[in-house]
Amino acid sequence: MKAFCIFALSAFALPAFAQDAAPPASQPAAGVDEIVVPGRTGEQLRVEIERLENSVYERFNALNSDDDFDVHCFEQAPTGSNIPVRTCWPNFALHAEERAAGNSLRGMQGVGAGGNSQQERSDLARKGKEMIAEMQRVARQDEQLMKDLTQLAELKEQQQTGRPRRADR
Repeated sequence: MKAFCIFALSAFALPAFAQDAAPPASQPAAGVDEIVVPGRTGEQLRVEIERLENSVYERFNALNSDDDFDVHCFEQAPTGSNIPVRTCWPNFALHAEERAAGNSLRGMQGVGAGGNSQQERSDLARKGKEMIAEMQRVARQDEQLMKDLTQLAELKEQQQTGRPRRADR
């Protein structure tokens, strides 16, 4: 048992003694390849995505043909949480949310009936498809927006998978 303890202590002490004989960190030992792996931390990736989203939405808002398609981002803590979550919504969805909240409130007060939720969902789906078509149209006409959208998609994929995309794809 005593021999094992001495062996274990010497195993921990060897790296300390070996540091004296090691070459300086600025010069790798001969025959040893140095590998540098560039990457982003999760926080760096999140900040880069947020910056790029802001740029994409600002450019899209300036170029699109309908103010209903303008996108705005907010940070709000969901009910029951103190941690803010970033969400981005087009104007038409914000207006629909406002109408739904007003209808719900009026329904609780007994002032009026709620809205036609099936019709509202159908309108939202239609507007969503129109917005996608508008974003595609604008991106085809604006090279910078297309480049930023492509980079944003790659960063979000990297965030979800935890791996960067290969450059040769």
